[in-house]
Amino acid sequence: MKNQESELIEIAAKIAAWGEAHGMSRAQLVRNFADLGSEKSFRDISAGSLEGYNAENQLAKYRAVYATMEELSAQGGEESIYDDLGTVVKIRRAFLGVVKATGTNRVLIVQGESGIGKTTAVGLLRGKYGTGRISYVEASDVWADSPNAFLGAILRALGVTELPAGRVQRLEDVQQRLSISRRCLVVDEAHHLGPHCLNTVKTLVNTTPGEFILVAIPTLWNKLQAHAYQEAKQIATNRLSERVKLTLDEADVRTYLAKRFPDAAAGDLKTAARIIRPSALLSGNYAFVRDVCRALAGLDADAVSRAVTAVAARR
Repeated sequence: MKNQESELIEIAAKIAAWGEAHGMSRAQLVRNFADLGSEKSFRDISAGSLEGYNAENQLAKYRAVYATMEELSAQGGEESIYDDLGTVVKIRRAFLGVVKATGTNRVLIVQGESGIGKTTAVGLLRGKYGTGRISYVEASDVWADSPNAFLGAILRALGVTELPAGRVQRLEDVQQRLSISRRCLVVDEAHHLGPHCLNTVKTLVNTTPGEFILVAIPTLWNKLQAHAYQEAKQIATNRLSERVKLTLDEADVRTYLAKRFPDAAAGDLKTAARIIRPSALLSGNYAFVRDVCRALAGLDADAVSRAVTAVAARR
């Protein structure tokens, strides 16, 4: 049984690494691969906490998931991640700006609609600077604006497996660990944070030396302008380094297409990008562009229009 437990933890780590390399959050992984179980179970198993789980049954499921991932990678079933897309370039530039900050203006808000590549870009940033330099937490609405749940998630991201029960002790532990050296904390899906959790972010900015990246749809910024969030509003004012607003422009679509069709003529790339972008803005941004690319053998304008219509009809 011990060998099965060790193998299960090892495969869970490989699955998590595969997801990170493909720009997928934990929530996205469990949605796409049902055999991983719930987000909580995947988190527990990845952390080596197997109490209450049947290692033999879970191992069979996790082996199957990882075999599927390997097959997808071998077939090119998942898109390569391109670090010269505008989304990635903007976030990388903004991060280089915030790391130079010496005051409390160390919050970077990354704002964009679903599918624009926010999580992917952050994954690339972590790949470049290392998970020891940049820690990652995905916020959840099930926290119900509980700082205790938020702080527990941060501690798990920092490698803590046995969490203190009290909120004060959790806060002190997080402050201590984030103060050992300058460290960046990424909070993905940050629009799920309520005023109490956002105030916790403000406290951490005030008491630790590192950077904070809040990745969210535009809802977060709207919240920070609301009266109920007045105490947290400093995150959007004197604690803010920059708000990066991401949109899908035609040049990015053209860059993406050029990677998929390296022999295509510049004129064909420009025409295809012009046809694809309006529908992509309405139906998933890069996810839409990806699906159109999968349906294409070439960039003939008529073929591109048909692919756009077909993909849009499925959404």
